[in-house]
Amino acid sequence: MPRFIPIAALALALAGASVAAPAALPAGSTAAVAGEVSPAALPQAASGALAIERTGLAAEASTAVTGSIAAKYQTKVGTRLYSSASGTQKLASVPADYTVSTRTDKKSSNGTRVQVQYQSKTGWITLSKVSKVPLSTPLGKLSWKASASKNIARWCAGVPIDTSVDYMNQATASVSTSNGRRTVAEKIHLSTKTPWGTALDPNHPLAVSIQYHECGHIMQYRAYNYDFAALKRAMDKVYGASGNTAGGVEHMADCIAEALGAKRRGTETLSNGSTRTWVSGYGGTCTSTHLAAAKKIIAGDRV
Repeated sequence: MPRFIPIAALALALAGASVAAPAALPAGSTAAVAGEVSPAALPQAASGALAIERTGLAAEASTAVTGSIAAKYQTKVGTRLYSSASGTQKLASVPADYTVSTRTDKKSSNGTRVQVQYQSKTGWITLSKVSKVPLSTPLGKLSWKASASKNIARWCAGVPIDTSVDYMNQATASVSTSNGRRTVAEKIHLSTKTPWGTALDPNHPLAVSIQYHECGHIMQYRAYNYDFAALKRAMDKVYGASGNTAGGVEHMADCIAEALGAKRRGTETLSNGSTRTWVSGYGGTCTSTHLAAAKKIIAGDRV
């Protein structure tokens, strides 16, 4: 079967950066490569703004429920809605980040399931796969943006996220000073599509890896107090800049994503029986030294 090797390019967008050609592929292979850029340096813009590039689908659903709602639960992952408290018969599949309600909050006798209403069906879901959420939480599936925010909330809570269907992913930080007061603005932009043009689920391992990578940049900026030149020197020293597609800043963001638990490579079987292999980031290896440095950045420390 043919193999498709799209590279999830998390590239550096800087004025004057040159586009690097993709590596040669095996005969019979096809690749979807998006915006791989290799800058010679990482200058700080006069405005104090730095944009570092990088993979949505916003689907809102609502559920009509009558009667008093006793509690609401939100799925952590895709899970089954069972017909009974202990049986295996499936009524429906409930996607990840979907909020359901219950009028009874009734638990199974062994405490592993709770009775809920999902769309027009009443059934049971596994408690370990949901989190109880406030009654004010809207029913239905989170938007793409909200799911991404949830995925990085532990480290990048409150950082604004916007999305588009263009294949561009980036994390930016700008610093301005007025009347002696310093203001920092951070932002993450994520694409809701894959490099090969299909809709990307925000909880797909590729999407999560990119979300972690971009959040990693925010953590880099913060650790170096938005001194982008010092950040570049430190990251190049740890990872090394020679021969890399985008230098130490990008590769260390990959290692931060890996340290956070991201899956940076994967292979999937398509409906026609062929396989697609994807790589998130720049494809470099994260050694134990790189991962130790990444963990320092995650902790808010310099390396």
